[in-house]
Amino acid sequence: MKKNKNIIITQIIGEDSSFYFKELIPFYNSGQQVLTFDGNTVKWDNPFILDTSIIINNNLKDTSIYIKDNRIGIGRLPLHNYKIDVAIPQNTLMTAFHIGDGSYGFSFGNGTREGFVPEIIGIGSNENDSGMYIIGIAGNNKTSNIPLIVFDGRNMYGKKITNRPILGITSADYNNYSIYVDSSENLHVKNNIYVSNIFLNNKSLINIINNLQQQINELKNKFL
Repeated sequence: MKKNKNIIITQIIGEDSSFYFKELIPFYNSGQQVLTFDGNTVKWDNPFILDTSIIINNNLKDTSIYIKDNRIGIGRLPLHNYKIDVAIPQNTLMTAFHIGDGSYGFSFGNGTREGFVPEIIGIGSNENDSGMYIIGIAGNNKTSNIPLIVFDGRNMYGKKITNRPILGITSADYNNYSIYVDSSENLHVKNNIYVSNIFLNNKSLINIINNLQQQINELKNKFL
């Protein structure tokens, strides 16, 4: 005898003494997991399929979540072709996205109350943890002239920067940089950075300078 995986449900129709029983047999579908009742119909539903009746004008009812063309917007309809778009206003210090436990982790947002500074923050839990750890992993062992990690400063048209420095390194001072690379790709190091700590080809830069100065002095003594 062939086993029937379906079930039969009895529905009571009518009131008081005038009622009768009706059998409801929902069609079984192995891909559906929840039995639901809709009016006079019993059916199997998939709990992972979103009920479109709770989406009105692309808005998930009673939320600030919007869905359009398989794209998600939080705070507004997703702009451009962004798959996930989170609305963050100008002139507002705000974290838009966080991965972590609330105190430590990785956050994205606007870093200023005046304008918009796209900010990425990493906070480690103690001195043994890096605040920000960036890793570039090569896909293979083939030789290449492309650096594994690249910082690229350009204008909004994809052109080379000519009106401001490209890269700066500072500590808690947005307008004062210990090291920076200008638009002509010159490296600037402030006086409070020890030159002896800078190495070229595993040789101390100060030693290289001293050796060159010594050679210059020897040449001067020969010809003067």
